[in-house]
Amino acid sequence: MENENFEFLDSDLAAKYFIDADIALRTGRHIQDFGTDQRIFHFIDEYYEKGLKKFYRLFCHMPLVKGVADNDKYYYLDYPEEGKGKLGKDNRSKELEDDKVIFGILLLNIFKDKFFEEKNVSWHDLELIFKEGENKESWQLLLFGKIKQNYTPSEEQSVKDKVRVILKDFERLGWIYFTNVEEMKFIILPGIDRLVTLYEDVINNVDAIENYLKNEKLP
Repeated sequence: MENENFEFLDSDLAAKYFIDADIALRTGRHIQDFGTDQRIFHFIDEYYEKGLKKFYRLFCHMPLVKGVADNDKYYYLDYPEEGKGKLGKDNRSKELEDDKVIFGILLLNIFKDKFFEEKNVSWHDLELIFKEGENKESWQLLLFGKIKQNYTPSEEQSVKDKVRVILKDFERLGWIYFTNVEEMKFIILPGIDRLVTLYEDVINNVDAIENYLKNEKLP
């Protein structure tokens, strides 16, 4: 393929940001106009229709996709389907472990509920859902492995640590941004909307979600 079809590769922005953008995209990250991703986001946004989308389609055989959530754009590489999980249809791509899908759907719902608000979330917000929400008993079975009136400090800390690990994976994907890791404070980013395209069959299957919460336990 002639280089003149991809003039963006000769741009100053490409010299500065193409490699970083390519590495981030290939790790599965969702790039948006936020935090440390802002510079590579603006590079991708500038050249998406000026050769970058075509470059990934022709040379990498993967579509570079532009998503939109709450009028905010984000970009990601759409990898081929592989595998399947317990949740959803058998031919659905299993991008995440099933417990992470459940937590992702929870954050997606919080994101959409906060449509006109800042998408800030704290551990206290999650605790209210786990202990006082509509499906509190199912969440407690998943998180603690048992339902009790009160849990010991060590049980509480163990669950908090497990959820923190899941959230760190979400941060790597560009779905959240930690403002305080130790205190479990974070912002839900527009990239979380990717779950709608990956797991629409699960999101719309309340029975499957409830069944999973009742019958699984976090490792």
